Amino acid sequence: MKNNLKQAASRPYPMGVSRTSKGIRVCAAYKGKKDCGIVLFRNSDKKGTRILFSENSRYGKVFCSEIVGETDEFTGYMLYENGELFVDPYAFYIDGLDRWGKNVEPENLRCRLDETEYDWGQDKPPLTKYEDSFVYTLHVRGYTKAPSSGLELKKRGTYKGLIEKIPYIKSLGVTAVELMPTYEMNVLDIPKLGNGSNSGNMPEGSFLNDNRTSGKIVVSDNGLIQKGNSVRQKINFWGYKEGYYFAPRTAYAMDSQNADLEFKDMVRMMHKNGIEVIMQFYFNDNASEDLVCGAIRHWVFNYHIDGVHLKGSYTAPGMVCADPALSDIKIWYYGFDYGRIYGGKAPAVRTLGEFKPDFMYASRRFLKGDDNSLGDFIKAMLNNNAESGCINYICDYEGFRLADLVSYEHKRNETNGENNGDGTVNNLSWNCGIEGKTRKTAILELRAKQIRNALTMLMFSQGTPMIFGGDEFGNSQDGNNNPYCQDNATGWVDWSQAEKGFNPGITEYLKALVKLRFKYKILHESKAFKLMDYKACGYPDLSYHGIEAWRPDLSNYSHSIGMLYCGLYEKADKEQDFFYVAYNMHWNPVTFALPKLPDGMTWHVLGDTDTASDNLKMHSVKDQTKIACAERSVKILIGVGKPIKKTVKKAGKTK
Repeated sequence: MKNNLKQAASRPYPMGVSRTSKGIRVCAAYKGKKDCGIVLFRNSDKKGTRILFSENSRYGKVFCSEIVGETDEFTGYMLYENGELFVDPYAFYIDGLDRWGKNVEPENLRCRLDETEYDWGQDKPPLTKYEDSFVYTLHVRGYTKAPSSGLELKKRGTYKGLIEKIPYIKSLGVTAVELMPTYEMNVLDIPKLGNGSNSGNMPEGSFLNDNRTSGKIVVSDNGLIQKGNSVRQKINFWGYKEGYYFAPRTAYAMDSQNADLEFKDMVRMMHKNGIEVIMQFYFNDNASEDLVCGAIRHWVFNYHIDGVHLKGSYTAPGMVCADPALSDIKIWYYGFDYGRIYGGKAPAVRTLGEFKPDFMYASRRFLKGDDNSLGDFIKAMLNNNAESGCINYICDYEGFRLADLVSYEHKRNETNGENNGDGTVNNLSWNCGIEGKTRKTAILELRAKQIRNALTMLMFSQGTPMIFGGDEFGNSQDGNNNPYCQDNATGWVDWSQAEKGFNPGITEYLKALVKLRFKYKILHESKAFKLMDYKACGYPDLSYHGIEAWRPDLSNYSHSIGMLYCGLYEKADKEQDFFYVAYNMHWNPVTFALPKLPDGMTWHVLGDTDTASDNLKMHSVKDQTKIACAERSVKILIGVGKPIKKTVKKAGKTK
């Protein structure tokens, strides 16, 4: 063999390629059983040194061998079968995909051999409980790519750029950042061909032309291409596809040769600021347990991530939950088989998290004033499982942005190139009177109020609140509810919106809500409310009210509800204040009856979404028996003071 390289026996598993004291150990899976091997590359070596594995090193379709000899000069490798090169799915670093949107064939990539050492210092995971968490979801590139992000050009859309935004993220009260897929992949996809016309003028950043031209995609009625030179590869901006799960996305690095170090810097700085890092992974249903669990273990052990949000495969969650090494990390999915996982017993610490759209649907319907929505809204506000956390959100990466939710009733996805046929039509949105952009002050004020209403619902829900990055200051996608291919101003966060109109006040209102939520334990309980007076203090832990105290209108046509949180149930709260939140999503004002507080306590108005500048500043209430709530608004009241304990006189002894 070349360079005096020899093969030595090696045990199968773990999968992957790594250096040993003697040389290079290889354990890789192939489709067949013949003509399988590895090509080792030196720096600037395009041809490489090809090594064919012997039959003795085969275990089924897995070849495992240790290559000994002069191997120090090799820096990269590729696997091959029947003469064709392919990327090792277990490679921890891949060179060649650092230029965003560049079409690179798999055989032109290179897997890196050596990992770079990293000093984590005193890094520790925050280990924040679900009831104490506030999640902020973002796209690494889209979050800071726009010039309005205020970053240096070289830092925009990178891990370094995200580090620059940590002080801002922390100022919101965020405790966990959820990253849309950041593992390595080729972001280019072949356009889908349907039975109908699939033409559309795509904005810059949505497509990459192989012939460097622009124009329309033209497809005949039967799906055959009429003009082949106009077909371009669509950019998968979101990244929900198969990829190289062990490697960091090099296109998100300022220095593409050190993407792993930049990612680790980002995680370390997040942890330093008390912020967890949750990564999204998309696996196909045929993904093996070794690949799924191996990849997540790699990111947990080597990159110190705090959890994963699993997408795609319905089998992956069970695999990850069954891995003892991953029992401490947060695992998010649509739902879990708790009986199989916990054997009928509640866990000591909740690490699993349900990521369902239930709260989104219920709160959106109630927000826009739909009939038959109050019951679902109440249920969604109470949802708090003993077995898992419950991630609540009104807007996620798919669907309308929060600003668009109150500005559009119909999607505007024409620029996606699918004739507006993609994306959901069930937006459950209301445009407040005019579709799309407007300059009318009354409409803009109503939209801002609806956003404040939505944020109030979210922050007073008992699950873990989550918002999508930019929603807190009115970032818009101009009505596009599925910008999966929009690597441009549509898919990027427009930071200039943070200083426009009512948006600065909305951001400050959110900050005030977050502080209020985490100041009082009664507003973010670890266990579900019992809706009972189980402490015999005269009040249930949570109760419902309406125009009459203790008698809520729960009919199908009701659009208002008052919720009373009794602070006497929380010894951890020094003040043990009461909270009364009056939700009126009716188009007419409603006067709520106020429940009588214990002697020594009085009601004060803490917040009112009907007033743009009212960021939870306490105001006295003259009439302690009722409170007027404007149309489509929420009022937050706080009962303050020290309850006066009544003394019961004992009957005297008779002589």
